[in-house]
Amino acid sequence: MPDLSPHLMRLAGWLAVFLAIGLAQPVNGQDEILPRPAYHAPDATQALTLDLIAIDSGWVAVGERGHVLLSDDGNAWRQAEFVPVQATLTRVTEKDGHMWAVGHDATIIHSHDGGETWDLQWFEPELEQPFLDVHFSDRNNGLAIGAYGIYLVTNDGGETWRELNMADLVVSEAIDWEAVEARYRAENPDGLGFDRGCYEFMECHLNAFLDLGDGRYMIAAERGYGFRSEDSGQTWESFRFAYSGSMFGLIEVRDGILAYGLRGNVQHSSDFGQTWTLLESPTQSTLLGADKANDGTVLMVGSGAARLTYRPELKTFELTEDRLGNALSSVVFKRDGSAIYAGEEGISHE
Repeated sequence: MPDLSPHLMRLAGWLAVFLAIGLAQPVNGQDEILPRPAYHAPDATQALTLDLIAIDSGWVAVGERGHVLLSDDGNAWRQAEFVPVQATLTRVTEKDGHMWAVGHDATIIHSHDGGETWDLQWFEPELEQPFLDVHFSDRNNGLAIGAYGIYLVTNDGGETWRELNMADLVVSEAIDWEAVEARYRAENPDGLGFDRGCYEFMECHLNAFLDLGDGRYMIAAERGYGFRSEDSGQTWESFRFAYSGSMFGLIEVRDGILAYGLRGNVQHSSDFGQTWTLLESPTQSTLLGADKANDGTVLMVGSGAARLTYRPELKTFELTEDRLGNALSSVVFKRDGSAIYAGEEGISHE
C-alpha cells in the first residue's frame, strides 16, 4: 500500500487504508452507543465534507460530525435544522423529493422536507462498518453498501432495511484466476503467495455504486474487484478491473463507463465491464469524486487538490493539482458551467 498524505487520511471515510485500522471505537466502554444529534457549528462549511449533490431546490452536502449543509444558490450555505446523529456522513442521494444519507456507525438517515430535518432509519455502530454509498431507483426501492461487504436493501423507502450477504448474491464470476495470479507473481516476484484477499469471504469494501438503467447496476470495490448486475441487483457477477487497486467511483460516459480511484488510476469499459482499459492518467493523486458537464466532459477530483478533466471524444486529460493542497472529495457542475467542490476544508468554488 502506498504512503498516503495527511490530507488523504482525513478523507478516510472513503479509503480502505483507514477502514483497516478501525472506524467505530466503543465510547467510554459502553455496550450500547446511542445516537446524539448533530450540533450547529459556526465553522461547519469549512469542516471536512465528503459528498455533494444537486437537487431541484439547490444543493446538499454532507460530512463529518453529522453535518448536513444546504444551499439555494451554491454560494451561501447553512446547516440543516435537525440531524439525529453526529456520525461522519459519506454519501447523500435524492429521489422524488426524498433524501437519504449514509455514513459511519452504520448510519442511514432520511429527509422528506428538502434536507431541513432528518429521521434515523439505521444505526448500528457496534458493526464497525460504515456505509460508503446509497442509491434509490424510485421512492421505495433502495440499497446501501459499504465496508466489509455490507449490503442493505429496502422496498418501503427505508422504513425497514434488510441485510443481504454478497456471498449469496454473487452467482457467477468473470475472473480469469490464472491470469490474475500470473500478473500478481510478475509484479511481486519476492512477495508472499497469491491469495484472493477480501474476495475469499466476500468481505471487500463496496466503495461506489452506479445505476446504468434497464436493471444494469455496477459496484466498484477494493483490491481490483468489481460486481455487476443485469437484474436490478437481484444477482451479481464478479469481475476484475485492469488495475488491481481500489476504485472509489464510477461514472457513465458517452461510450461506456469510467472507474477512478487509488493513485490516480482511471479505467474505461465500453462493454459493461467485460473488459477494461487502463487510461494514461497524468496524476498519482487518489481520485474520490466526479461529475459530468453538459458537453460530456468529466471532472474528477481527489487528494492534492487534484482536478482531472477527461474529454471522452478526444480521450485526453487535463490536470491541475497542488500536491500539498487540500484534498477534494466531490464536485458538482452548476448550470453556468462553474463547479462547486467539497473536501477537506469544506465547500469551495472555482
